[in-house]
Amino acid sequence: MRFSAGEYVCLEGDKANTLYIVKSGMLVGSSKVNEDAPLQNFGPGSIIGEFSLLESEPRELTLRAAEETEIQVIDQDMLQAALEQHPGWFKSILTFLAARNRIAQKNKQKNDLIQALPSLLYIFSAHLQETGADSIPLTLLHKKILALNNTSADETNHLLDSLESLGLLKTVGNHDSEKQVKVESLQIIPLLYDTLRYRALNQKVSPNILSMTEQMVLTTFVKIARENNVPLQNGLCTITTDQLKAEAKKSMHGLTLTSRTIAPLIDKGLLKPSTSFDIHAPLESISFFFADFDRILDLLELNRIFPLLDKNLV
Repeated sequence: MRFSAGEYVCLEGDKANTLYIVKSGMLVGSSKVNEDAPLQNFGPGSIIGEFSLLESEPRELTLRAAEETEIQVIDQDMLQAALEQHPGWFKSILTFLAARNRIAQKNKQKNDLIQALPSLLYIFSAHLQETGADSIPLTLLHKKILALNNTSADETNHLLDSLESLGLLKTVGNHDSEKQVKVESLQIIPLLYDTLRYRALNQKVSPNILSMTEQMVLTTFVKIARENNVPLQNGLCTITTDQLKAEAKKSMHGLTLTSRTIAPLIDKGLLKPSTSFDIHAPLESISFFFADFDRILDLLELNRIFPLLDKNLV
């Protein structure tokens, strides 16, 4: 069959009772369901609709000829006749490949979302820094991430829903043109972006990601400060070593607090000793430790949500 430039071959949602092989020219595929998705081009040799035909699924794309185009049309009866000329297991293999293709598509969609997350966080961080505001219009966010990462509005909304479920932001407003995406935690968004960026650039885990032991020590530090109403001086909170050791025995599930246990937190600058620190010296040689209280809270929140990110993006 031949189609002139601009002619439609099929419409999205049509029953898929044929597959197409492009012999010459170019077909362009588009979707109204996902209007922000980039157009797909199918040149000579492209096969379109084979999996939908095997699985009796409706057309996923509207196909239009971009130029004078010739295609080979194979209907279901022709395909069935061709399959009957081959061993019985041939159709099973094709069906299996169709199922595998669906799985691959879903995995690609998930990977696309994971890769789009840093771009979304970057847009938030830059907007917050530039404007000093705690929110961004949803329409502006859609426009920015489409330009930056070619991420569709539907994919962006899925990311926003995932981040909202983690308590990081909230979409407010009744109509799309009026909706604002409000950041609930102004410090966590930039911190999460820096953490993902560090991993991407260095191919290793960011120092912001704490071990379970480090998290337990810092959680104990916070617990003591809150229960004893420890005052802050220039944002710094001071806890004595005796307090830290006593509380650790009760809340750290039997883990003994030693100089070696606490050394990684000192190396990261999260806990600062009152005197010079020696990993081989008894912990009691340090009278007290002090730390940036808000920084600790932010890191503990980051480490709570970080393992949930991939799960929430599925």
